[in-house]
Amino acid sequence: MKTLLLFAAALTTVALTPVVLRTVELQAQAPVTPSAPLPDPKSTNVPRIEAAINIDGVLDEQPWQNAARLTPFVRHDTMAPARASTEVRIWYDAAALYLGWICEDGDIQATFTQRDSRFWEEEVVEFFVTPAALDRYFELQWNPLGGTFDAIITNQIGSDGRSQKFEGDWSYTAATMTFAVQVDGSVQNSSDRDRRWTVEVRVPFADLKVPTPGRGEVWRGNFYRFNRDRDAETEQLSWSPTIWPGFHQPTRFGYLRFSGN
Repeated sequence: MKTLLLFAAALTTVALTPVVLRTVELQAQAPVTPSAPLPDPKSTNVPRIEAAINIDGVLDEQPWQNAARLTPFVRHDTMAPARASTEVRIWYDAAALYLGWICEDGDIQATFTQRDSRFWEEEVVEFFVTPAALDRYFELQWNPLGGTFDAIITNQIGSDGRSQKFEGDWSYTAATMTFAVQVDGSVQNSSDRDRRWTVEVRVPFADLKVPTPGRGEVWRGNFYRFNRDRDAETEQLSWSPTIWPGFHQPTRFGYLRFSGN
């Protein structure tokens, strides 16, 4: 039987834990001369919309209708089509960046709920973003059970633009971020057919250590999804294709241009 589940969270004051670092070195590869030029990273204009909304996981208020819509998501390395559609909606106001995820999903899989779990081993959506240099960026994640992950990533980028290795500081907390998840289906039950899960997120600019972006300011960022179905290959999807191995390829991040009012 189908169920509609709601998970909401508001991170307020959180005691900092000792610094936790996770270092990943990518497999060394010989330089490759592609048969065709790499596609340009994706780009979008992020509209500024001054309107109050309720963070409840339902994207039914007017700002979501006027938000930029990022779709389709494809296999991050081959650009092959995905089994199920993913759409991200994005806008901002004077205080925060707003993200809305719509993930079509016939078999929603998740068990982790504790903050900063290894959500990428199940189903999760991810947002990597930097207001400045590409070698340091924020990584934020949300899963169907309302779990969240936040970290600051330091990435060593080679002369060819590829990531050589990256290190994650898990002690970082997006302390005033709020989000909610709606699930139309039954999580971790492959005996029936699910429909989708949605995520609604408010990320204050204070959590990203920056003021409100000015008109025409450009950030770099990418959106990812791990989609898993029983007895099917895991899909690693992205908005702006990385082409190179893994999600942590910041030179392949898309361009987020803040358009102002």
